[in-house]
Amino acid sequence: MITFERDNNKFNFRVAGIAIHNNRILLHTTEKDDFWNLPGGRVEFNESTDQTIKREIKEELDIEVQMSKLLFVNEDFFEYEDKHYHEIGFYYLIDFPDGHEVFKKVGEFKGIEDNGRLVFKWFLLDELIDLNVYPEMLKTELIKLKDQNKIQHFIY
Repeated sequence: MITFERDNNKFNFRVAGIAIHNNRILLHTTEKDDFWNLPGGRVEFNESTDQTIKREIKEELDIEVQMSKLLFVNEDFFEYEDKHYHEIGFYYLIDFPDGHEVFKKVGEFKGIEDNGRLVFKWFLLDELIDLNVYPEMLKTELIKLKDQNKIQHFIY
């Protein structure tokens, strides 16, 4: 994984997938966290970001996804578990196979990685504004997706 630590600081190179279906978006959390974020994970050395998102979704949900396009590049600064994070994130629009059972999920459901450590849930896009979701730019930018045709770079 491309992640580095020095003193109380940590750097991550992360890739996440934006799965939207019927005006709903798939997010995940853990039982210990009080926030939601997009499924994905850290890039491995010598792995492209498009390979990363396919691998991560396969590891987390056992689903083969296709990528539509890169939507966002986000540079995020935050604190988590007493560390100062600097994270570079690539956010891809992804597609699950047509008719896949994941679209039928209602409420929270467990992923398959690490004995179900990740908890997934579909949210209406309109719910994002009131949801504790990170990075925060997702609250506004995901709602605008239908009108967007270019990559955007955010720094928070």
